[in-house]
Amino acid sequence: MLGLIVAATFWTWFWWIIAVVLWVLFIYFTFMLAASKGRSPLLWVILAIFFPLITIIVLLIIPAKSRPPV
Repeated sequence: MLGLIVAATFWTWFWWIIAVVLWVLFIYFTFMLAASKGRSPLLWVILAIFFPLITIIVLLIIPAKSRPPV
């Protein structure tokens, strides 16, 4: 009986760790994508913390900012 409780606790923690790692990867990908498109990485990361998948989809759709000629 104790073995089942220990196994259940391990798998619960395992899936939480996987979820957190994926969440951090989404945030990192959002940061890099926003920076490459000339957008504010900090703003997009804040949005990605609360809405990770939607933020990446929107960031993939919007065009890159054009830089003014020097």
